[in-house]
Amino acid sequence: MRGLLHGAVLLECLLVGAVDASPVSWYPWVSNGQQQTLAQEKTQQHDSAATILKDATLDAWLEKEETTALSGLLANVAPGGVNTIGAAPGTVIASPSKSHPNYYFQWVRDAAITTSTLVDVYASNATSPLAEKISSFLADYAHLQVRLQRTPNPSGNFSSLSSLGEPKFMVDGTPFTGSWGRPQRDGPALRALTLMRYLRAYNQTHPALWTSADGGGSWFKELYEASMPALSIIKADLEYVSHHWRDSGFDLWEEVNGLHFFTAMVQRHALLEGAQLAALFDDPGAADWYARQAEEMRHEFLPSFWDEDKGHLVSTLDTLRSGLDCAIPLGAIHGSSLSSFSSFSSPSSADADTFPATADGIDSIFAPFSDEVLVSTYDLIIDQRHRFPINAAAALSPDPLAGVGIGRYPEDVYNGDGTSVGNPWFLCTASVAELFYRTAVHAQSQGWLQVSPAALRFWNAVNPAITQAVNISSSPLSSPLSFSSSPSSASSKPLENSMTDDDDNNGALFNHTLHRLRDVADNFLAVVKHHADAQGSLSEQFDGFTGYERGARDLTWSYGALVEAVKWRRRAYRGV
Repeated sequence: MRGLLHGAVLLECLLVGAVDASPVSWYPWVSNGQQQTLAQEKTQQHDSAATILKDATLDAWLEKEETTALSGLLANVAPGGVNTIGAAPGTVIASPSKSHPNYYFQWVRDAAITTSTLVDVYASNATSPLAEKISSFLADYAHLQVRLQRTPNPSGNFSSLSSLGEPKFMVDGTPFTGSWGRPQRDGPALRALTLMRYLRAYNQTHPALWTSADGGGSWFKELYEASMPALSIIKADLEYVSHHWRDSGFDLWEEVNGLHFFTAMVQRHALLEGAQLAALFDDPGAADWYARQAEEMRHEFLPSFWDEDKGHLVSTLDTLRSGLDCAIPLGAIHGSSLSSFSSFSSPSSADADTFPATADGIDSIFAPFSDEVLVSTYDLIIDQRHRFPINAAAALSPDPLAGVGIGRYPEDVYNGDGTSVGNPWFLCTASVAELFYRTAVHAQSQGWLQVSPAALRFWNAVNPAITQAVNISSSPLSSPLSFSSSPSSASSKPLENSMTDDDDNNGALFNHTLHRLRDVADNFLAVVKHHADAQGSLSEQFDGFTGYERGARDLTWSYGALVEAVKWRRRAYRGV
């Protein structure tokens, strides 16, 4: 995860020379006979997770594990977290591991993603004792991030905003000055998104704060103020994103310098929400600027990540890798939103609804349920089922979507404490489950599924009864729908084929597909269940041969990914 190799040329030469990106074999430098022997020996004591389907114990385990994961996450948060000795208030440590590997740092990206999860926990029951504790931490987090923004570091200084590209800091808030993959340009976007989520949640729980006698409006202005140069924390991050989204930087795995799907998705997401926020804070010039940058990204930049020849999205432009990467579902998840500022209690007369929005919230290209993201995730799954011996049972299964451990990308050589072979990651496996739950929620909210030619191979794997491009509805359709003939195509054509003229059968097909989609997502959480330790602890990785945990212990992002997946599972099963 953490920058063991830096520089695109060095890394890609190593990867292309060492690892076959195609899923022909688990490890190309091991003979087929040795592979089979190793797999048989290791799986005798640790059954393949792919054999675990949704069973009666998954619900009970998840009910307990959600609490365990949240507790594990809070243990890594200062103040109060048992693993955060010496950490400044507001710090989120990546892991308590201090050697082999040393993850006892605060990464801007990891902290923002984790804190976003805590904002949702706070908002779900704002009057609970836990919410009170989280609210105190959120205030500390915001204050610490202001300090980190202004701390001179190897990436630069605050006067030019270049300091915002620094990826990680010591837990006491001082700069990390060692060699690293910098800058990383996703951090400011993710931090802005988290703080905007915090601002919305706090506004909902304190609706009178704007007009309170103690000047509550000043609290919000600490987060966003229209003045230039940008001094407030969200404004500074948005200015950085809006002026640097065209510039290269290191990816979320801290290994390759270039232009990245995950980074671009969260940058555009931040700009879209930032445009709404700026309008609400009487900053029309910034609102227009952020919106125009987001629009340019949508039409002139993000479509470049679709590789027509490969038939899937690529994680980095102009790379020698296959392009398949857990960063694609992660980018879709964190680069899309169901929220906006349209109901924000603000004294401003600005109309947030003038900014692009869909039925699912903020307008987004490559949403989790989009054709391109679904087929790219499907192709990653197909690769991973052949990539690791612990996935051997799934590789033999007739179900192409049998649950498997998902690693970062096919060419990965980081083993959790050095380089040899990569392994599945808990956060990647849980995020694939979340992606499918989100897709189910979207289908339920729409009442129909649009199966285009581009996504047919995915939907056919979900339900073999879907053999052609078709619209599947839970009820009779009042008007014909359309689908794009190819990904990223601006044109559409009328739907010519229907699965059946029988509305009852069509509804049954819709419901069966939806149920199957939830089952597929459950299968991936069952993999997490199978490889978590007896106490429910989640490390960074689990071994591709033995299935046991390895790498940094109690990884904060692993816990957060599990909490998020369970949240979306709950929504998918209650039919919302």
